[in-house]
Amino acid sequence: MAISIVLLSINFRNKAWEGGADNYWHYYFSRYAFQKPEFFLHHWGKPLFIALSVCFSQFGFFGTTFFNLLCGILCSWIVYKFCKQLGYKAPYIGIVFTVFTPVYFLVIQSAMTEPLFSLVFIYASYLIFTEKHIAGAIVASFLMYARTEGVFFIIIYGVFYLIIKRWKYLPFFSVGFLLYSLIGYLSGHDFFWFFTENPYKENSPYGHGDWDHFFKLYQQILGTPLTILFLVGIIFIVWDFIKKPRLILESASNTNKILWLILIPSLFFSLFHIYAWAEGKYASYGLYRVFASVTPAFSIVSFLSFNKILEFDFKKLYKTVFIIVGIVYVTNSCFIFTKYPIKAYGAEKAGRKLAKWLKKERKQGSLLFYAHPAVVFFCDFNPFDEKNKECHAFPMDDSYKQLGHFYYVWDTQFSEFGCKQLLSDFTGKADLKLVKIARADGFSFYVFEYLPAN
Repeated sequence: MAISIVLLSINFRNKAWEGGADNYWHYYFSRYAFQKPEFFLHHWGKPLFIALSVCFSQFGFFGTTFFNLLCGILCSWIVYKFCKQLGYKAPYIGIVFTVFTPVYFLVIQSAMTEPLFSLVFIYASYLIFTEKHIAGAIVASFLMYARTEGVFFIIIYGVFYLIIKRWKYLPFFSVGFLLYSLIGYLSGHDFFWFFTENPYKENSPYGHGDWDHFFKLYQQILGTPLTILFLVGIIFIVWDFIKKPRLILESASNTNKILWLILIPSLFFSLFHIYAWAEGKYASYGLYRVFASVTPAFSIVSFLSFNKILEFDFKKLYKTVFIIVGIVYVTNSCFIFTKYPIKAYGAEKAGRKLAKWLKKERKQGSLLFYAHPAVVFFCDFNPFDEKNKECHAFPMDDSYKQLGHFYYVWDTQFSEFGCKQLLSDFTGKADLKLVKIARADGFSFYVFEYLPAN
């Protein structure tokens, strides 16, 4: 309860959020899904996220972030239940290890899709671990609609069921696919729309980076204490499997089960993103926030190491001191690189300034063209209204004169670097009047107004 209050308090005072433009668009697809039902099958927007968050999003952006906070809190509670099932001492520490993992603490305060995926992932693993096979398989079958990488998790679970000879439960892993495919087919999509409409092309438009890119960001992802505990936990799990390579559920050790249900899926997820960024594949942008998707797995493996220390025959006072120091050290790692509540910076700060002016000065019925979604976000304009148009590369020939009265908002990120249009392209037009400039921390919005001659 105390952690929930802290999170809600911080989130309510945040002026910016992790995710940038993606953060805004995930919120938009959720908020306007009732008006545009096709969004419930929006591949990039994530159908499961939209279906479960849509009611929360009707209360605005903070409704969506509240949904993600709820996902994070529920996820940490399942981690606690998981640690209790594993027989770990002081299992409540699993809640702290989950919520206060730096990347998780950051992302659950946004409108991104990682928190929901983490919840579905850990819940499916928990159900399978407790031998609720039908429920576990059905929950796991929806992972691919929470994030596309969920396909890999379903395959890993399926292989696990083959190994433990629970073949009769394998059909239940298709429930999510069959349900969404049927809905898609009845809505005019291809039955296999999940695969045929995949928005992530093999070659990424964002370039590529180094193989060690994410390793260098370990402090922002896990923090130093959890990174050490996680690596030691991997050693414990692998060593236990080497000694007792049993996988049948009735005889397998808990660490053997964690290997398949927790460690292998999370490591495969991590290696996939390391590969995708290093090779420039599948629209990877090298963003470390994606690891919030598997934070619960990291925290359980880390707590395994922590629990090994608690198993030593210490005096109760020493154990209490060790637990307190561990909690403080882990919690503190959240606040080293990010200061909470998060202050507006750059586009968010300039966007707030612009919104005050635009909401007051925009003439009724005028068109608004923009490239950066912060423009409509801070104004609380509907981006799917025909009067508000996202514009990638504004037409610089005379065709814009047929549009009637409009505003175009040029910015130093999407307009300049994404659309490759210079500020001089607009200032050189005599009939485009510069009416507003909003700047903050090196980021700028320039508002141009066009008034037809007649």
